[in-house]
Amino acid sequence: MDAPTSTALVTRAAGPRKWLGLNIGEGCSPRFPNKANDRPPARTRLNPCAKEWNPFKERAPEEDRCLFLTFSNGYPLAENQIVTFFTNKFGPCVEKVYVHSPEPTSVSEPPLFGKVVFTASYIPAVILCGAKQTKFMVDGKPLWCKKFEPKKKQALGHG
Repeated sequence: MDAPTSTALVTRAAGPRKWLGLNIGEGCSPRFPNKANDRPPARTRLNPCAKEWNPFKERAPEEDRCLFLTFSNGYPLAENQIVTFFTNKFGPCVEKVYVHSPEPTSVSEPPLFGKVVFTASYIPAVILCGAKQTKFMVDGKPLWCKKFEPKKKQALGHG
């Protein structure tokens, strides 16, 4: 009797896997075949002459990357507390924080609101989780967050 050829051995080895719908040369799963040899589509809508996009230079406008912050009266938060809170909870996502300081008066009033600017426009949506506003406790003080609406957009919406 002749010794089996390598093709015969491969065929016999592939036999039990036929019921899975696999053939030799395909990926390990019928749902996820090996795409290494697939060719790109013949047509594409990409413009080969388009300028290269750099997400670090061409970001969304600042107003699209912001949340408006409010503090409870008597429980203000400092910029560094806000940065530390968001960094610990969501990673390094804060670009800058503004805390409004009231005009100098004879009696010093604590700040009541601020704004946080994030590095990407999707971060406010992640933080709000679909809600109009959300509340966090930062160092035992309440912090309310809602989507930042610039005054020019507010004026257009009420006209």
